[in-house]
Amino acid sequence: MRRFLPLLAVCLTVLTLAAAPARAWSNKEHIQLTRLAVSRLLANPDTPPAMKEWLKKAAPGLLDLAGEKDYFMNARVGLAPRGADGMMFWAMMPDFVALTDREDRKVETWGVHERLLHYIDLEFFMPDDKQRTYADDLSHKPKAADVPRDAKDPRYVRAGMLPFRVEESYQRLVKAIRAGRLVDAPGQFPRDEHATKWAGYLAHYLADNTQPQHATIDYKSETYFKGVRRPPNVHADIEYRFIDEDAEDYTAVRAELCELFFKKLDEVKDPVETTDLWQATLEVALTSYDALPLIGKAAAAAYKAEDGTIGPVKADVFMRTKGQYRGREMSVAEMKAEQTAWAVKRIERVLRQAWDEGTKKE
Repeated sequence: MRRFLPLLAVCLTVLTLAAAPARAWSNKEHIQLTRLAVSRLLANPDTPPAMKEWLKKAAPGLLDLAGEKDYFMNARVGLAPRGADGMMFWAMMPDFVALTDREDRKVETWGVHERLLHYIDLEFFMPDDKQRTYADDLSHKPKAADVPRDAKDPRYVRAGMLPFRVEESYQRLVKAIRAGRLVDAPGQFPRDEHATKWAGYLAHYLADNTQPQHATIDYKSETYFKGVRRPPNVHADIEYRFIDEDAEDYTAVRAELCELFFKKLDEVKDPVETTDLWQATLEVALTSYDALPLIGKAAAAAYKAEDGTIGPVKADVFMRTKGQYRGREMSVAEMKAEQTAWAVKRIERVLRQAWDEGTKKE
């Protein structure tokens, strides 16, 4: 019986925390975003042959376009890591660790819980401490120069340390590539310290960076439900509810999201120019922050019942509500499709950057 107690404890922890906001895209999306980035690298004639050989070993179970669309529409992954291997497995692990590690367990490099490595709440860096709250007019969004590149700044203990974790994961990936430790190998010690692991971790954090609610104190958009005793979990709506929800199947909304997402994959370009991973992560967060008013107002409309109370979410209203983001009018569905397509492009670009740096002759 004793050998099963650790597993039982993990399962109970996951069940206890299942209702809590998971601060990431869904496991299903992390798998797919990573897999699509790998597929794009394999299809690119400019990708070095040696990198392609690694990716084929590191990412088993790649799908064609039809298979990816079927996965988007029909796969059920859930909270615990399952249904993936290699790099895609590791792309799910940061959330699993964040959910199951004890609250007093710290990531040694940074001295904070894993959970704080998935986001950066930008308002903490407003120069005026009275403005360290979310404001619908975006007036409490700091400038890039307001955010210090100093992990010892005490604000990071509350704000989250995503830019530092992205940079660290990239450096560990480069180190593993340089050492020739590319995949899990028998006799390799430590066995789980290799490029495939860190590519998966890096893919996870890069994708988290494009979730707008990972850039704000008001990560559940509660500002838009003032006076409501139990505001809805808008964070879950943006992330997984319409993509990988067991309680209700939002087929029509998911079909709309599917069409938009694969269309955006052909259209979206990564606007970030710098190759500095810390700076790039901050730029992505600052840009994504501008989608928060669209999300909040759409949620308020989608949850409002005829009598003015808060009722069940009207998924079609939520996803089809329009607003301004990045200088254009778009729906929440278009915004989500664009952000996840952007995540694929970020993962693709940064994995290639890491390979080039790791194989560069000294």
